[in-house]
Amino acid sequence: MAEINIERKKRPVWPWLLLIVILALLGWAIYELVTENTVVEEEVEVGYVMPAGTLPLLV
Repeated sequence: MAEINIERKKRPVWPWLLLIVILALLGWAIYELVTENTVVEEEVEVGYVMPAGTLPLLV
């Protein structure tokens, strides 16, 4: 009898790499949406405001 060699075709790796990159980007986007990005407002002191054009008196 004759021997028949059957070789499996090698699948490319790039679809798996593309899938990993897409999943990483999706995970990062979800993380950014879920975490709170709060902006801390600076406290403004309320007090005397010197009108423009006037110089303080030096004693």
